[in-house]
Amino acid sequence: MFPIRVGRHAEFRASTIDAASTNKYLGERVTLGYLYMILSLLCFGSIGIVAKFADARGCKPTAVYTLAYGWSVLFGAIFVILFGAADFHIPSIVYAIALPFGAASAVGGIMFMTGIRYGKISTSWLVINLSAAIPAIGSVLLYHERIRPRKIAMVALAVVSVILLWKDKRAEEREQHELDSFKETA
Repeated sequence: MFPIRVGRHAEFRASTIDAASTNKYLGERVTLGYLYMILSLLCFGSIGIVAKFADARGCKPTAVYTLAYGWSVLFGAIFVILFGAADFHIPSIVYAIALPFGAASAVGGIMFMTGIRYGKISTSWLVINLSAAIPAIGSVLLYHERIRPRKIAMVALAVVSVILLWKDKRAEEREQHELDSFKETA
């Protein structure tokens, strides 16, 4: 028997489901998954632009992110209610996981926005993307996942990108210092 969820609470069981309809269902889920990933990419990508815009307007990072997380709660609750998953009876373990996750996310966002004040958005965004190396390393250490060549290459490229960004920033500061020295002598 294969359970199929229909509506919010109803469920029925179908004893036979043919392979063609199963494959079509899986294809639709994969396509929908890609759509979600693209929307996620666009939303997360816009965060850097909006953060730099807020900084250009003189907004304090803590105020912007506090308000942003307030809106996140509101939109998240509306999303959950509208799409039928409004079961707010949450096991206590979820709180133990979600509270530190939320705190780390808020602090990381505030630190990112504060960092944008002192650097270029392109550099800041590349550094924040280095955070992908942390789950990769953590998955190996905590969950004993196999180390694959792709994961090794990802972490190595992340380290190389930080080194190149650091060198680029030093060269830019040196050029700015030389330009300032030239203006003073002229």
